[in-house]
Amino acid sequence: MQEPNPPLTGPARGGTERGTRLPPRSTGITGAVGAIALVLALGLALRFIIAYVILPGSGFRTDVISFQAWAGRLAAEGPGTLYQSGFIDYTPGYMYVLWLIGIVGRAIGGIGDLIKLPPILADAAIGYLAWSMTRELGARQGVALLAALLFVLNPISWFDSAIWGQVDSFGVVFMLLALRELWHDRPERAAILTVIAAVIKPQLGILIPIVAVVTIRRALWPAGAYGDDPAPDQLEPRPGRLGRFLAWERDTGRPMRILTTALAGFVVAVILCAPFGLSVLEPSTQAPFVRSGLLQQIGRAAAGYPYVTVNAYNPWALVPGDTGVTLAKHALWMCVTTGFGLNLRGGDR
Repeated sequence: MQEPNPPLTGPARGGTERGTRLPPRSTGITGAVGAIALVLALGLALRFIIAYVILPGSGFRTDVISFQAWAGRLAAEGPGTLYQSGFIDYTPGYMYVLWLIGIVGRAIGGIGDLIKLPPILADAAIGYLAWSMTRELGARQGVALLAALLFVLNPISWFDSAIWGQVDSFGVVFMLLALRELWHDRPERAAILTVIAAVIKPQLGILIPIVAVVTIRRALWPAGAYGDDPAPDQLEPRPGRLGRFLAWERDTGRPMRILTTALAGFVVAVILCAPFGLSVLEPSTQAPFVRSGLLQQIGRAAAGYPYVTVNAYNPWALVPGDTGVTLAKHALWMCVTTGFGLNLRGGDR
């Protein structure tokens, strides 16, 4: 006679002990969404309290006043003459945000600290992307939540947006989205988002050469270009027109994809710049017989800050000028433009 199976104990009992049974998938998804929502709500609450309760009216005064003025002008006159109205040290990308802020400000009776709302919301978007991208890379839920939490509670992030009213986080959202599209083997989408980030703030164009190198590598030498992952064109195709398009999009191992990626980025730059009267590339009567209004705008903006130490909290801050003054010790910028010599100018930016 066969003896009955002994009763199971511990973890072998179908997970009846605490922590020994995996939750249903729906429960896991609900819990994950609730956890990241709580983290983002905490980050937003912190920023709203700082910006609108503890330190209303704060900000890097020069920039905040400029943002408010540009937003008001865009709402009143549109974008066509903005860059002919005086010195403007921003490219058109963020001007669309200021345009919307100006319209809302006119409707509610003033812009004021409304200027801080876009970067505050962008901080939350970065927190979400830190969580979701970490999960996509295979990390556990707790690690992904920690990544989001470290960003939203990082003093550098809320100081930059909620106190100083700077726009960096808004462009970083598009840069992170571009990076995600790049690792998903969608170079055209990556190029579009990278150009948007760069037109918001040219410093974010640091991703442009990375997109170019990865696209060229996979187009010309696809063998081994995906590491341990299978080449995307080996994945199971989906039915229908969308499936055919996605199959084409995954087929990155063709030289034509270099051209389509470059063209996608160029077209987006043209679309963003055209309403402001800036060209991306056009013929010229002078050598080198082409010109770019966008690049000229970037050059004019850069020329307005001929200081090697502007926002340079890196080893440059320790280098003394010809009078022995350093940024780290005296909070003064060092001018390095030819013709000015190595001069010093006070500043707290």
